[in-house]
Formats: sequence, structure tokens, C-alpha cells
Amino acid sequence: MLLLAVVVAVAAHFGKPEEYARLLAHAKPAWLAVALVLQVATYVCAGGVWQRALVRQGHSRSLVEMVRLGVVKLFMDQAVPSAGISGNVLVARALGHRGLSHQSATATVIAGLISFYIAYALAVAGALVILWLTAHASQFIMILVTVFALVLALFLTALLWVTRGNRDRVPRWLRKIKPVEKFLAGIGDRPPHVLRDLVFFVEATGLQLLLIALDAATLWAVLEAVGTTAPPAGVFAAFTMASVVAMISLLPAGLGTFDGTAIALLSAFRVPLEAAVAGTVLLRGLTFILPLIPGFWLARAEAVK
Repeated sequence: MLLLAVVVAVAAHFGKPEEYARLLAHAKPAWLAVALVLQVATYVCAGGVWQRALVRQGHSRSLVEMVRLGVVKLFMDQAVPSAGISGNVLVARALGHRGLSHQSATATVIAGLISFYIAYALAVAGALVILWLTAHASQFIMILVTVFALVLALFLTALLWVTRGNRDRVPRWLRKIKPVEKFLAGIGDRPPHVLRDLVFFVEATGLQLLLIALDAATLWAVLEAVGTTAPPAGVFAAFTMASVVAMISLLPAGLGTFDGTAIALLSAFRVPLEAAVAGTVLLRGLTFILPLIPGFWLARAEAVK
């Protein structure tokens, strides 16, 4: 939270106090309601990915139940800096409590994770095209994309290799690590078909892309709420690149790193600094602070089962 406070303080220092007052005076609350609806829709998309994975394995679970797990995962990913591992572990455990075998639960989470990173690879490619066409593809952006691409390629290659029945070929020293041991045990000798199901990955990647677009649309809506109209393509590029920085930083929800990058890129697309700061802070309120209370209680309920 201190990182976020520093970013806001620095941006506010370079901004004009009278502009912040003007933004508050001309705020449009109706757009905040739109942003809230867009955020709720992201939970539906996240739950839909797991539901589709379960359906492809012959299991039937309600979408509402999966949306609940989506809120739990969001809370855990924000509360514990583990690159999403903590949230996925809790979801796998929750699915096990709902009658799924350890193998099916693990496969569901892994399939969702693979589709998430495939979707982000496509989103980053789209954002890079936007930045290139608008002459905003700086050296920092190119280095960022290169690092992200290398990390993503290594991660996906390793994950897909293991899930193709190569569990026994993992080095012995690596298998002795407890989390890795549990992960490999969850995959089993014959990984579930969903990890090789092209239909599922098309559906899931589409839902994950929609989720990213809804998050970017939320940022666009809160900018409208403070009376600033920004180019949708620019907002999408700013949100996507800021998310990449957040993922690489490994900080909880990328606090500070996401915000600084988003503000800088929004400013590059001629969004006034004061509006960029206000919009980013409002986005944080909807995506980070608002889900914490229900997420805490739902995660606690899942953890004690």
C-alpha cells in the first residue's frame, strides 16, 4: 500500500490541485456503476473458464459456484505475492472438497492457467501493435515485451511438456521440492484429456481475452467517470502493459508497478496526468480493495473446509 501511496503522491505533486478539484466537481457517478458491472462480468468469465474445463471432463458444476471461487482466487492472488500460485492452490483444494479427484481438480486449474497465459500473449501482441502504430513503442516497452515473452515461453513450454506425460523425466532434485511433488502427483501418469483438448482451449482463451478486455474497459469507464474521454485502444494498451509489469514484479496485484506504468502510458495517449491518476486509483478501488472483504470471508470458508 505504501508503494501505491508513493505513486499517487508523486503524480499528485506534478499535477495541479485545482485540476483534481475540477475532476471531482464534474464526476459522473453513472460511469462508476458501469465500471462495477464490468468488474462483476470479469468474475463470471473467470468462473466460466473452470466450468468449461469441468464440463469437458464430464463434471457438472454451477456457474455461480465457480464465480465464487473466482472471487476467492482474486483475493488470494492479491493478498499473497506468489504470481498467482496461492490462488490456484486454494481453487484446486476447493474443487477437491466439491467431490473432484485430485487429478481432475489439478488439471482444471492448470488448464485455466495455460489459457490465461495464452490469452495474455495475444493481448500483449495486440497492445504492442497499438503502441507501434501510435509511435509509443519505446525501448522500455520493447525490453518489457521481450522479457515477458521469454518468461512466458519458458513457463508454457515446461508446463505443456510435463502435461504430455513426461512427469518421470523431471529431474530428481526438482521432484524433491514439495510443491513440485504435489503438482506432479496431481497430474498423474496419464494427464486428463482437458489438458490436450483444443476445443476447451479455444473456448477458455476466448473467455480469458474477454476478461482482459473487460478489465481494460473498466479503466476506460472510470476515466469517463472523472470526465475524461480516452481512446479505447490506448487504454487497452496501457492496461495490458501495466498488467505485464505487475506480473513480472511479483508484488501483490503489482501495487505501485502497475499504477506507475498505467499512469505513464495513459499520459502518453494524451490523458491529463490528474485524470490518469484519478482513473488508476478508482480502478484499484474496484479491482483490488472492493473484492477484499467478500474475498476474505469466502477464502476463509474454503480454507477451513
